Amino acid sequence: MIQTKFSGNSIINHAKCKATRLTTKPLVLKSVFLSALVIAFSGCSSLLESQSKSKTTAVAASSSEKVVETKKAAPVKTSKQVEVETNISSAMLYQLMVAELAQQRGDIETAVQYYLEIATITKDPKAAERATQLAASSNNLPTALKAAELWVTAAPDDIEGRRMYAGILVKAGRPNEAVPHYEKMLEIGGKDTSVVFGVIVSQLARLPDNSIALSVMEQVTQNRQDDPNALFSYAHLAMRQAQFDLAITTLDQGLAIKPNWPIAVTMRANILAMKGDKEDALKYLKNTLKGELKNNIEINMTYGRMLTEFRKYEAALQQYEKLMKLVPENTDVIYTGGVLALQLEKYKKSKKYLKKVLSRGERVYDANYYLGQIAEAENDIAQAINYYATVRRGRLYFSAQVRVVALIADKKEFTRARNHLHTIRTANEKQKLQLSLLDGDLYREEGRYADAKIFYTKILDESPEETSIRYARALVAEKLNEIGLVESDLQMILKVEPGNAQVLNALGYTLADRTDRYEEALKYIQQALKIEPNDAAVMDSMGWVQYHLGNYKEAILHLERANEIGKDPEIAAHLGEVLWVSGKKSAALKIWEGSLKENPDNEILLNVMKRFGL
Repeated sequence: MIQTKFSGNSIINHAKCKATRLTTKPLVLKSVFLSALVIAFSGCSSLLESQSKSKTTAVAASSSEKVVETKKAAPVKTSKQVEVETNISSAMLYQLMVAELAQQRGDIETAVQYYLEIATITKDPKAAERATQLAASSNNLPTALKAAELWVTAAPDDIEGRRMYAGILVKAGRPNEAVPHYEKMLEIGGKDTSVVFGVIVSQLARLPDNSIALSVMEQVTQNRQDDPNALFSYAHLAMRQAQFDLAITTLDQGLAIKPNWPIAVTMRANILAMKGDKEDALKYLKNTLKGELKNNIEINMTYGRMLTEFRKYEAALQQYEKLMKLVPENTDVIYTGGVLALQLEKYKKSKKYLKKVLSRGERVYDANYYLGQIAEAENDIAQAINYYATVRRGRLYFSAQVRVVALIADKKEFTRARNHLHTIRTANEKQKLQLSLLDGDLYREEGRYADAKIFYTKILDESPEETSIRYARALVAEKLNEIGLVESDLQMILKVEPGNAQVLNALGYTLADRTDRYEEALKYIQQALKIEPNDAAVMDSMGWVQYHLGNYKEAILHLERANEIGKDPEIAAHLGEVLWVSGKKSAALKIWEGSLKENPDNEILLNVMKRFGL
């Protein structure tokens, strides 16, 4: 039996501000006012904007900002105090202007050079900060390290400076030198260490060697064994290094200090799953949900997701129905429940949930796609086409439109099907190829084999390497009785994909069914069966070639197994024929008639029965 579907082998924050006159006379300023001077000089930029955009460092950045904000303008100094102040000359103002303009032009190297020189002379932390940010953004690590060192020296309690310096050290391959900066960050950050540890984990996770990351974290946490955040972070990196037992042991230490900690419970379950202990992971979550955390959204979500991932769909549906009560406003929960109900063939419930999703105007295309699947399963083809056709965008657009074409073709409306096919948008070459195959399939389904052959040949003239198109042409060539073309196309594919069981089977079956080269056919089918021992089509081919070789018992053995797995009318036709020829006519009739009930118009079944006078 030939399979018809081929499976062959992708810094400044500009603001509106008033123009400011500048004097060329030397100015006597405290360095803390240098950034304000830059603002005045540039006219529309600020050196104060340095917060990290990363969510994980939001609190750290906020703390840094507070440090900066606490610096107040000092009273005007007397002449005797001038020596402790920085004399900013017109030359220095010029350097600031050059740095600003260079940055605005995108000349980061020049901007960094001038900001770094300013920071070196004035010890101003904001200039050092700007030099650090620009150097780091351009991956100029040596300069970034110099600037960051100036920054933390000028502002030792600036948590953002410490974060930047530590991150650059890690990126430069000097993670151990980041430890004192991490410790200082934890000291500055206060009692709640969760955000700072989040930053540390984020930085260390970028190291290519997870063992080094874990070693550095061990240094940071060794004196913080009573801090659950420290233990959690260490466990996180242990998990990344696949040291699952160590990660679980450390998490258990943290949970002993901070019981019923949702994020730690979730991580522990995930680690168990990563270890391969799926049942233990599910049991752990189930038991946890019997206690104080029974209504915790995060853990309930994790449990539902894990049940789904492990294909325990019935339990997963029950879990998501629980979540629907806990978070009735969460449309994604309702949507997932609808898809799970569809998977379990609970169509009425699935429709209820998916239509509720539609009523909220969310995930409209996804919901319509799965409602189309339900309608198709219930044999409401017109409704299925309507649902699929509504999927005009999104990740399921292409699949939905292909189903529209297939369903219209099933109604023998081939012109309409082809017209719709030609309206489908493609996102990549793979989808273009799929549409070409589908276009050819429409010719084949319509019985226009010669047109299908011309269509495929035109594609192959331009893209001879497309094995799926070549396979499709072989199928129509067989219908046109062009066995030579069938054989040459299949042989060409095997030169590229010698282990393609589908092609081996097709070639073997063709030789067995359309020629008398049975021994040669047997070799190809044996190869295919070795690769795909449980494939019904290959088993059918083996039974068919054994029949032609006169090995009826072996033929019946293979065909009966194929019929149990495949339930295909062509297999039933072959099995019935071998049984009939073997003298088991009653058994043959039972096979044929049983298959005819499911496939009353199947030509292969009707022809074989006609051949034997039935």
